[in-house]
Amino acid sequence: MRRAVGFLAAVFLLRAALGVLFQGPGAAGPALVPAFGMDWTQFGTLVGLFWLPGLFLAVPIGLAGPRLHDRAMVLGGCALLVAGGLVTTAASGGVALLYAGRLLMGTGTVLVIVLLTKMMQDRFKGADLFPAMAIYVLGWPLGIAAAQAVLPGLAVSLGWQLPFLVGAVVMSLAWLALAVASRPAQGAAPPPSGGGRLTGREIRLMCLAGACWALINGTYMILVTFAPPLLVARGLSVAEAGFATSLMSWVNVLAVPAGALLARRPGIVLPMVLVCIPASAALAAALPVVGLGWAAVLLALHGLLYALPITVFSALPALAVPPERRAQGLGVYFVWFYAGCTGFPPLAGWLADMSGGATVPVIFAAGLLIVALALFLGFRRMVGRG
Repeated sequence: MRRAVGFLAAVFLLRAALGVLFQGPGAAGPALVPAFGMDWTQFGTLVGLFWLPGLFLAVPIGLAGPRLHDRAMVLGGCALLVAGGLVTTAASGGVALLYAGRLLMGTGTVLVIVLLTKMMQDRFKGADLFPAMAIYVLGWPLGIAAAQAVLPGLAVSLGWQLPFLVGAVVMSLAWLALAVASRPAQGAAPPPSGGGRLTGREIRLMCLAGACWALINGTYMILVTFAPPLLVARGLSVAEAGFATSLMSWVNVLAVPAGALLARRPGIVLPMVLVCIPASAALAAALPVVGLGWAAVLLALHGLLYALPITVFSALPALAVPPERRAQGLGVYFVWFYAGCTGFPPLAGWLADMSGGATVPVIFAAGLLIVALALFLGFRRMVGRG
């Protein structure tokens, strides 16, 4: 782990940049929605397009994974993300360029996420996997939190383009950091090569793991998108709502590393998941009815309980498929992940349109956690039988 500090720092920055770019629509929303006359379904679609290319590219990238140069492809994905952020800022008068830039970002995202996940799980083994994945996971919510806390007010005063420009700049810095820190060490062992086709059991395990991870992330994406307008509709200012929602992510600084340390003890993993996931779902479902003075506390507690077991969910692929077939397995895994991440935000937007507000999407997000818990238990049972 100590020899990998530079690499892990670059990974953290890259994941944070991804979070800023993903949260671009949410951070720009107060200025973006009126500028383009969007309804909630259109807005949710813009959020979900960040993930759409993964539906079509995850499996081909996974199948080709053993023959791809992980580092070069991840750096190429970063370049596409920068380009997508810049294209988005050129939109005016219609949503076509907004959508095009978002799809370009999505293409870069699938390259980065599939192959960077493989790089992480190839480099870190055994007890080192959980703290390494904690750093990998942590950058994402902190990038989102920073964007949500700082950029909405600036977007209102300086223009809706600002969050996307900031995301492109941060991603450029991440590209440079990773290019320097990920150079292969002399004498390092090459990553394992492909080892035949996935078995039926491995495919089923990866489907369960990917669907579980999609649901976990779907909850987070819906809440960071729809909690602010819910709180604004209930009486908070845009800045107050953004700050309260950002607390859900800032607590990750403590919760993710703490959960990773706890996860190194096998006997704690299941109780931690069984306690934290239902409790965090209940807290999310209470957001539409809790007193406004308690909204920030509730979101912070939800984020704390949600994040404690997050590295357990992120490490599931390493338990399902051996290293020599990991790239192929991740292709299956990320199809489910991208299907959920693409579909959940527009579905939440449609629910908001049908119900006339953001309350139903927030409750929907809480329900996704309960389904994720059921799939997690099914995954554990199947692994135990093996």
